[in-house]
Amino acid sequence: MNLLDKMDNWLYKYQEQQLHFFWAFSVTTLAIFWKPLLISGLVLTIGKEIWDAQNPPHKFSWNDVKWGVIGWVVGLLIVGA
Repeated sequence: MNLLDKMDNWLYKYQEQQLHFFWAFSVTTLAIFWKPLLISGLVLTIGKEIWDAQNPPHKFSWNDVKWGVIGWVVGLLIVGA
């Protein structure tokens, strides 16, 4: 594997983590307007990973779950829940 392939793989993994953090954070902060959305970041993270597990070539990733949960917790802190 050459350097460009390694960089592409690293950037893809990094973007995937950012995506999970951002999704969970963004939808959780919408709870400012409607409190039932407090759990939405966690639900979306788990739902996305279940979907990934069922649809090749994607795979279930605990690392993605970790970053989604971190985004959800940060969102909860921002909302003040």
